[in-house]
Amino acid sequence: MDKEVQLEAVCALSKKNDLEKAIAVGMHGAIEFKHDEKICYLGEFKENVIKLLSKKQVADPAIYPEIISALQDKRTTKMIIDGSMDIRFSEKYKKLAIKMNKPYIVRNAPEFKGTIGLLIISNEASDIQDITVEDRSTRLQRLGISPALINAVGKKVCTECFEQIQEADPSEASNYHELTFLDRISGDSCPVHEAEK
Repeated sequence: MDKEVQLEAVCALSKKNDLEKAIAVGMHGAIEFKHDEKICYLGEFKENVIKLLSKKQVADPAIYPEIISALQDKRTTKMIIDGSMDIRFSEKYKKLAIKMNKPYIVRNAPEFKGTIGLLIISNEASDIQDITVEDRSTRLQRLGISPALINAVGKKVCTECFEQIQEADPSEASNYHELTFLDRISGDSCPVHEAEK
């Protein structure tokens, strides 16, 4: 429903008495504002969104540091996850929400359209201009990180590679583990240097 039609419907409804309003709602259903917007934003209004990730970003093995920051925002009231995604992709964000003492909701409705996989929501309109998060691979490549190191997310890497990640983006360090002396003795090696051979 476009804005003009919505405004017209609200004006027409406001001119009716309580009985006429009840009959109109009973016959036609309640007027839902910004229905198309809510379909795209997993049932929420865009102005309440603090940050969002696409389904592809949620499927990334790494946790986006921007989501951690958004969950720490005092305006944040909940996290919403698209329930149509494979649970193994969203599980890390559910655990993160629990760890940070923020509620999460998994919503699955056939009417949801678009590529949004996760939202950080405020109960009040925050009107944040940039709610999207840059793809981590793009961001890390821009910071000079090799594709081999980007793809080693979640794995144990050598001290040199770990320090490279820490220098480029300290918030990404939690997505990597540093090889220990015992790991090296047991035969583990840095996947980044293995890929370069």
